[in-house]
Amino acid sequence: MHMNIPELLNFAGAVLTTLMLVLVLAVGNPVRRTSLTAAWRWGITAVLAWSLTTIGTAWASRGSPLLDQLWLWTAILTICPLIAVLGARRPASRVWSWFILLPLMAVLGWPAFTVMWHWPVLVPLKVQAPIGVGFGLITLMGMGNYIGTRFTVPAILAGIAIFLALVPLSTRAALNRESTQLVHAAASLVAATAFFSALRQGLRTGAEESPYDRLWFDFRDTFGIVWSVRIQDRLNETAEKEAWCCRLGPDGFHWNPVVSTEHRQETRDRLEHALRWHLRRFVDPEWIDERFMSSAARSAVFLPGTNDPIPKGENKQQIK
Repeated sequence: MHMNIPELLNFAGAVLTTLMLVLVLAVGNPVRRTSLTAAWRWGITAVLAWSLTTIGTAWASRGSPLLDQLWLWTAILTICPLIAVLGARRPASRVWSWFILLPLMAVLGWPAFTVMWHWPVLVPLKVQAPIGVGFGLITLMGMGNYIGTRFTVPAILAGIAIFLALVPLSTRAALNRESTQLVHAAASLVAATAFFSALRQGLRTGAEESPYDRLWFDFRDTFGIVWSVRIQDRLNETAEKEAWCCRLGPDGFHWNPVVSTEHRQETRDRLEHALRWHLRRFVDPEWIDERFMSSAARSAVFLPGTNDPIPKGENKQQIK
């Protein structure tokens, strides 16, 4: 059977998104011992939606209102994991899906509901400008949370995939069938690229030498900048108040080597206690222990002129 370029690209997108689903189910839960279980479940649902929608698009020889429904809900479900992260602080994370995400889905999915009122006759689905603006703002909110983390590129690609999924549904778009297929094929390929890029970044081992940096960067990359900036500010306030010999910056902990052994040890003890206290709403103690015990920073180096071993990286930067 002869396939044109849009149909061929849609077929490739269907294969890749199905592979995404297989990998997601095979990997298991990578966010266990954190408060991101709900976000992970939304993520699985979004991947399933991409797989079903791209298969349906590749299978159908021509567009249909039902495919429009699938593409709209795929875009909505792709947003949900990103927004779920913003409500990942315990105990609010338990009800975030019920009181935030489900109402959000109802608002963004309003064009689909209006079409369903005509059941069993489905009319073409169109996304009006106000809903489109809402999609854009919410996508920027969820995507922006990961700008500056190791997942910057996957987050941007996910935002582009959402945009491409919605373009043919917009009232401002006047695309023929072939153009619609091409845009949706691009959406599926970008979504697959975002997924595999995120998978690669998630498997990457950090090069941080300090256990505190390893813990902090893992938290920041997992939960995004919204939560990490808040906790960073609180840690630095405590450090200033209690005269610690370290501060937390964008590139990790900055340690002052020109202090006494006792001051250094006291700071380390208080820092670990503070980290455990502030992160307890997001991760389990075992999650923190894994990062402390597996960090290469547990190997020690000596400060010049002393016999005091400290974790590598603590003396890498001096507080100005």
